[in-house]
Amino acid sequence: MPSSYKSTLQYLLSLERHGIKPGLERISRLLKLLGDPQLKYPAVHVAGTNGKGSTSAMLSSVLNEAGMRTGLYTSPHLVKFNERIQVSGRMITGPELCEAARIVKKAAARMPGSPITFFEFTTAMAFVHFSLKEVDIAVIETGMGGRFDATNTLLPEVSVITNVNVDHTQYLGFGLKEIAFEKAGIIKPGRPVVTGEIKKAPLSVIRKRAKESSSSLYVLNRDFSVQIAPSSLSYSGLELELNGLRLGLSGPHQAMNAGLSLAAIEALRQRGFQIPVSAIRAGLRKAAWPGRFETISKKPLVIIDGAHNPAGARTLANALKDLSYKRLVLVLGIMADKDIDAILKELIPLCDEAIATEPRMERSAAAAMLAEKIRAFGKPALEVRRVKDACKEAIQRAGKNDCVCVTGSLFTVGEARAFLVKPRS
Repeated sequence: MPSSYKSTLQYLLSLERHGIKPGLERISRLLKLLGDPQLKYPAVHVAGTNGKGSTSAMLSSVLNEAGMRTGLYTSPHLVKFNERIQVSGRMITGPELCEAARIVKKAAARMPGSPITFFEFTTAMAFVHFSLKEVDIAVIETGMGGRFDATNTLLPEVSVITNVNVDHTQYLGFGLKEIAFEKAGIIKPGRPVVTGEIKKAPLSVIRKRAKESSSSLYVLNRDFSVQIAPSSLSYSGLELELNGLRLGLSGPHQAMNAGLSLAAIEALRQRGFQIPVSAIRAGLRKAAWPGRFETISKKPLVIIDGAHNPAGARTLANALKDLSYKRLVLVLGIMADKDIDAILKELIPLCDEAIATEPRMERSAAAAMLAEKIRAFGKPALEVRRVKDACKEAIQRAGKNDCVCVTGSLFTVGEARAFLVKPRS
């Protein structure tokens, strides 16, 4: 890559020093200076504690199959920053990334005294790029929460709230109702909302917000549902009844995410978007989302999954129970600000041994501390600080009928994937 690409990435990373600053004042000012690019195309806005990336991937895949030029904005990236911003399944190129950054940086220079955060800047870049590429529609994933997330400057055609569980408590609160209030902040007046949340307390908050906004609310197992068959999926929706659906994404939990994406697609159809059933079938089948219960190899079975909170760990544990293997070797790298004990409680009982590691992030929990906690559960644990070396060690320890699962953080999974998946020549 040319040096300008490298210098652009260095500049973007330098913005992380401004930290996380929830609020819409700065991003709204910046986008106004840019001509409000986020309002120049229709969008679907996706929030939720878990599953929003997979749901977004399936949504964008279906829209692509329907012949629409579709923007997709997600975070964080696994290996390469460009993954965050895609159009029609293709990552933003180096030159395109540099151009989007140049445009946003020029506008940000007109805001002295208001430092733009990393996520605000990259969100503005995505909005600008999608405008330059003249997308027909964009699927936009929130970074965290919803109400004060930089992406909440959209006026979406449809909002999706996958689920509500405990995460990012320092910003979103500790109670499910508090967290639901933040996520329900993406609901816009008169625009439909789809949710997979069925727990009474958080659903009541979402329902209240939808009512106040005069927004139609479509709830999993009430307005739409999915049934898992041995090798396919059935969907009963707002109008559609579909059988024999096949998913490109692995794991039983992807059935709910598929249901959410299909309900959102139906809401778009009701709003006049032409999305044929053939595109739905093809889009679900072709959807890919690396690092989410992704199988890297078969003998031994190597799986990587970005579970990074207790609910995600529980979902991963249930998916692992469905697999057939002799022994399970876990590779765990978790951020220090997560509920480590609750994550370990879900996963450690399943494993035969574990390797504690540290992705290259300041927020990483120390491998030594992690290993100590694992041993407290009565399971043997090694400390191998580099993720690459931890993966090597786990595979060496695994027999051909064993399973190695790398998890605990998307940052851990990103480093593991960069090592385990060799780029095509």
